[in-house]
Amino acid sequence: MFALLVLCCSALAFVPARPFAMPLQSRQACVSQGPQMKALNKPARLAEVRRKYNKNHKSEMRTYIKKTLVACESGDYNAAFKQLSECQSKIDKNVKRGLMHKNTAARKKSQLTLKVKALEPGQGTPAPEPVAA
Repeated sequence: MFALLVLCCSALAFVPARPFAMPLQSRQACVSQGPQMKALNKPARLAEVRRKYNKNHKSEMRTYIKKTLVACESGDYNAAFKQLSECQSKIDKNVKRGLMHKNTAARKKSQLTLKVKALEPGQGTPAPEPVAA
């Protein structure tokens, strides 16, 4: 009788875990952990470092482009010219880093230069000459 009681209690004490006992987030983390050895996930770690580095420099370049455009909209030639110089430097450095194609950089620099040159004193849009008939 005692053996039957022990057998019955021990059977009730052991409850197997269901396959989905873990929360969803934990299950996904277990499945997508990646390589277990540190050397095997080094390319992924380096890619993350490079991504942050590239994101920082691209963001900085976009900020300088926006500052140049704001200076052009304000109509201040001296401020716009100074911003253009810094902006072109940032664009060229990003081309050197491989963050931007050289043709795209040339196009951006050309567009910005045209906007700044339109503000230059004495270089505004010339009045159209009358056509002699």
